[in-house]
Amino acid sequence: MMDFKQFEILTFDCYGTLIDWKKSILDIIIPVINAYHQDITRDELFQLFLEADHKFVSVEYRPYRDILIDIIEEIGKHLNLDLLSRDKTCLVDRFGDWTPFPDTHDALLELHKKFRLAIISNVDDDLFDITKRCLGVRFDFIITAKQLGSYKPSLNNFVKALEVLGVPSGKVLHIAQSVFHDIIPTNRLGWKNVWVNRYGDPERSDPAEFPDLEVPDLEALVKIINMEIES
Repeated sequence: MMDFKQFEILTFDCYGTLIDWKKSILDIIIPVINAYHQDITRDELFQLFLEADHKFVSVEYRPYRDILIDIIEEIGKHLNLDLLSRDKTCLVDRFGDWTPFPDTHDALLELHKKFRLAIISNVDDDLFDITKRCLGVRFDFIITAKQLGSYKPSLNNFVKALEVLGVPSGKVLHIAQSVFHDIIPTNRLGWKNVWVNRYGDPERSDPAEFPDLEVPDLEALVKIINMEIES
């Protein structure tokens, strides 16, 4: 079991880890796509979203609000849809509807009793300000792609984040849902990490993707940390 007493700061991915981005995104996009009489499942649509997201965050930095518009346009092209302008901006226009997982708020409050909390997220500052109000929790550090000029999984995001945190990497535990954006790069840098397998993905087979700890949700992580620290 991991020695949680060694950590001073818990860093979190936000969208997918704290915010249920799959449900939030699909609840916004599905009605838009259905209006064009397009037959597609939620899982198929989310896969298109992920593929487009991976594509656009892997090239030269641009604001995430622009990337969200590009993602919708990419999905429209894939489905041969001539999207209206208002539909292309649906994810940005309704960013306040991206809602937290049920366990997020209480888990963060409990963890904040023992650790400083930080966000390392692929987002713009103004968009995270919207999310911060939804989370209702104070973070000691908020580190965004906007500030760093790049997107995870770039190692730059974690290297520069560590400079902001001002502690050695051994004092940091990174907690995230995305293997692609978070677990692989933190493994490469030697950070300790927790994979929050929110969506019940299959066990990883590539050693580069192995987390130090896997949990199904933050509630489970809180229980493990409390049990380990208090033992």
